[in-house]
Amino acid sequence: MEQVSSIGRPVQITVTEGYDLKGFKGDTSVTFIRAEFNQVVLGDSAKITVSPEGTAKYNFTCSFEFNPEGGGIALDDLAHKPVFLTVTEVLPKEKKQKEEKTMVLGQAVVDLLPLLEGESSFETMVPLHPVPGSPIEPFRSGVKQCSLEVKVFVTEPLLTAAQISGGSLLKVTLEAAYSVPESFIPVGPLQNYMVGMQVPSAGEKDYSIFFKNGTLNGNHAEAKACYERTISFVVDASEMHFIFLRLGQIYLEEKEYEKAKKTYLQACKRSPSCLTWLGLGIACYRLEELTEAEDALSEANALNNYNAEVWAYLALVCLKAGRQLEAEQAYKYTMKLKLKDENLLAELHMVQETVGFGNPSF
Repeated sequence: MEQVSSIGRPVQITVTEGYDLKGFKGDTSVTFIRAEFNQVVLGDSAKITVSPEGTAKYNFTCSFEFNPEGGGIALDDLAHKPVFLTVTEVLPKEKKQKEEKTMVLGQAVVDLLPLLEGESSFETMVPLHPVPGSPIEPFRSGVKQCSLEVKVFVTEPLLTAAQISGGSLLKVTLEAAYSVPESFIPVGPLQNYMVGMQVPSAGEKDYSIFFKNGTLNGNHAEAKACYERTISFVVDASEMHFIFLRLGQIYLEEKEYEKAKKTYLQACKRSPSCLTWLGLGIACYRLEELTEAEDALSEANALNNYNAEVWAYLALVCLKAGRQLEAEQAYKYTMKLKLKDENLLAELHMVQETVGFGNPSF
């Protein structure tokens, strides 16, 4: 992308005030802010006393230089690297204490993307996220959240109007994470987690991409078209596993079982997993191809015998094939592993009642 100028230009960040701050040592604590960007400390503010109302007037300004021609901080850095603002409390000195003790209260993140959208200045109120053990209240609906007022300024726009209209900017936001594993708990060195997507490099129109439970825009018709276009577009990708899984799942949900079977077969050939074999098994079962379904489900079970859905479909296959002992055994594991799909469980019970076996409680 062609830049406006070859001269480096400063990007100025000013933290004016902090609101609803709370310290370890009461409401009138002494705090300062450290600003960081691109793993470099931009500076520390003066030590400011927080008022009884929780307000601190920092008026702290720092900056870094943007270099349009690379060799330093470039457009890519502004696109995916935020400014980190860490608020730290300075604890009162105790008797015979030589060095000052400090405790981190929380951290805020300033997104610089507006600078790539043509803005030369913007103001934002960013929440201060507490560290473990901090007296700052975590975000809860209806409760005032600690925040920082921040201003970002450049002397002139970093991109021209022509560059903005001729460029593409893809933004992905992680709104929430549930059932986070213990390995993600921030103990020890900080870690970064990244999501990568393959995006067509050319097209006649722009496509907005949103995620809802892994489905683009929460709309199956649009999602299916995007996934199909991706598969036809990308022929040499090293990792298409996710695309095949999502497209296959959409085909199953829309009862396009032949297409689902074909998609999962491709996935099994490229990167076989429990989920690819399970998808193939489900498609074959719905097509009443019981032998092929059992073969695929057996492969899935060999890769992960703790998947309740695999056991449920194996139970269905055995029920349809008239194999009572195996049907009851598969059903036992389905219940032991607590199948969550209520519709599938209802279908399993209905088939058991139809054939008259498969449930040891009969």
